[in-house]
Amino acid sequence: MSSWTRRSTSNLVLYWCAIALLALVIVFGLVKPLLTLGRFIPLDSNEGWNAYFESKAISGGQLYPPVGALITNNYPPLSFYIVGAVGYLTGDNIFAGRAIALLSLLGVSWIIYSWLRSTGSAARIALLGAGTFLAYAITYGRDYVAMNDPQWLAEVIMMAGLLVLWRGPDSTRHIVTAAVLMMAAGWTKHLLLPLPLAASLWLLWRSRPAFAKWALTSTVALLLASALAWWLYGDAFFAGLLAPRQYLRRQALFATAGALKCFAPLLVLWLLSLMRGRYNERVGFVSLYLLISGGVGMLASGGAGVDVNAFFDAMIAGSLAASLAVEMVWDRPPAAQPTAPATRGPAAALALATCIFAYAVVLVPHQLDQIRRITPLEQAALSDIRLIKSEGHGHAACELPGLCYWARSEFMVDFFYFGQRLKTGILPRSACAAAFDGSGIPLLQLESNPKFRQKLLPAYCNEMILSHYKPLRESSLGPLLVPSAKHSAAQR
Repeated sequence: MSSWTRRSTSNLVLYWCAIALLALVIVFGLVKPLLTLGRFIPLDSNEGWNAYFESKAISGGQLYPPVGALITNNYPPLSFYIVGAVGYLTGDNIFAGRAIALLSLLGVSWIIYSWLRSTGSAARIALLGAGTFLAYAITYGRDYVAMNDPQWLAEVIMMAGLLVLWRGPDSTRHIVTAAVLMMAAGWTKHLLLPLPLAASLWLLWRSRPAFAKWALTSTVALLLASALAWWLYGDAFFAGLLAPRQYLRRQALFATAGALKCFAPLLVLWLLSLMRGRYNERVGFVSLYLLISGGVGMLASGGAGVDVNAFFDAMIAGSLAASLAVEMVWDRPPAAQPTAPATRGPAAALALATCIFAYAVVLVPHQLDQIRRITPLEQAALSDIRLIKSEGHGHAACELPGLCYWARSEFMVDFFYFGQRLKTGILPRSACAAAFDGSGIPLLQLESNPKFRQKLLPAYCNEMILSHYKPLRESSLGPLLVPSAKHSAAQR
């Protein structure tokens, strides 16, 4: 066997070892989301929150409550209609939203593969990019996998716009379609700014006429959508989107440091590719996308209630950048043997996959514990739901809104935004006493972790709740409380 053949075989072995490691991460990471897809377990407070508004969108209810209400809607409306329609057909918004989120995540991975292929990459590079993204989404972004939240739905619509734009950057039809898709993504989940900004700057550099069409279409779409929103929802829509929240610089620093630590392998490969000086249009665009998404993520991550999703665009851009970096070194043979196949590309792919695999291994104990707790948690949730239904009389309030949604209770209090209005001084302390005096809400469900409760409501408000309510049931999902007078009467 010649040295060229041996080196080619070695390259294939290194590459497929990298793909195998990524596949192991993906398969194991999907076990828990698939097991909880149709289970009555509130994965996050966002699930029930979204489910309520999805129901309102389909039933014709008030999607954007007035400023003085105890609930606030700060999301754009499109996801509520999409998920709400599927939920109406299937009978449950939370389960519908989970399925849509999972399919959207897989859709983003497919679009990454398609974009790399359509812009000139070999199948092996496109598969590496798609696998790298999916492995990171299932580890770093694990809480958003198959969760009823519009983040991945918005991302897949946004990435579809990118794919359309790059397939015809000089075509008016492609430019208009891409602009409409990206605008639709923004009306599905707000703050998805990095990709439209990167696309705008790229078109401005590439072709002034194309940029003019892009800017005109985007402006017209934004004005029409805003006018339609004002006509449908009134001023409450804009007040909801601009609802105040705390900004925590320390949180932004910690979140950014965590993202940098996690994405370090992607960033190292990207920087090495830039140092090699083999600039091309794709590398320039992806680099621009990565820088903008990193900056937006760093700024957004300091907002109260913002999670790792602030860096999802950076995760997508980093996966693209790393795959292009691997492609660069793969295509460049050693200087000593210009006709021999390069080994640095497959080695870089394996190094990247090994880093992601090591990160995933650290998460295994926690993930196994979550898998073991699925059935006990569902049993506890079903018991809580029955009690909320019988004692809440359709007017219970839950810090895990999914429980109240499944109990068919009205949406009484948005604990997070009510707390934000108290913490930012928009509402006085008396508002807490008025909301939780025990007269209007016959049952409260609270978070199991007191630290999470403090993130929702200020300490004095939690103290007021405990002064007006007494425990009815202690659950692994959090205590259930009833007004003190009712509790005393029940005891007698």
